[in-house]
Amino acid sequence: MKEVYDLIGVPTDTKTYSTGKAWIPFYFGRDMARTEALYKGEGKITFTGVGVGGVALKVYRIIYDPNEYGYVR
Repeated sequence: MKEVYDLIGVPTDTKTYSTGKAWIPFYFGRDMARTEALYKGEGKITFTGVGVGGVALKVYRIIYDPNEYGYVR
């Protein structure tokens, strides 16, 4: 995530949310939560990688949207 921020700048706002995998009793993978970096007028980048062993965020998807508000509503 830091590398992305170094390349394109810090986002306007961010939000983090749990995925359904967080509620699986014996799931120890790295997709228990995701973080979205919102860029006003550009779109958003979703990072995944939060797991039981810590955080190692990687880009999950990029959505280009020139109408992106840029802030969590």
